[in-house]
Amino acid sequence: MSLEFVLLIFAVAIAGGIGSVLRLYMGKWQGKLPWGILAGNVAASFLVGVMASSQNFFWAIILITGLAGGLSTFSSFAAQTVEFMRRGRLAQGLLNILTNLVLSSTAVLLGQALAT
Repeated sequence: MSLEFVLLIFAVAIAGGIGSVLRLYMGKWQGKLPWGILAGNVAASFLVGVMASSQNFFWAIILITGLAGGLSTFSSFAAQTVEFMRRGRLAQGLLNILTNLVLSSTAVLLGQALAT
């Protein structure tokens, strides 16, 4: 294993830890929807869009896999959506699905547009 690869692994782990801690704090922002998780997913998607066309493979991997991977969370989004529906809050569950999919996808597109 090369030194560069070992450094990449450590950098991804550190960035992932930072993203996860940010998600932990953002996840506390609740309201009609789980706004913190939505914001984390959108921010991570934007970062992926910006870095997807990067010529710097090393930093792209660190920021996409590490930071964005730690910050975004499909499992929390899915669990929160299921909980809305389990409690009979169908409209909130559907709105959570819609906002996460539309805003995150739009954020990737905006990030790509900004990067080019």
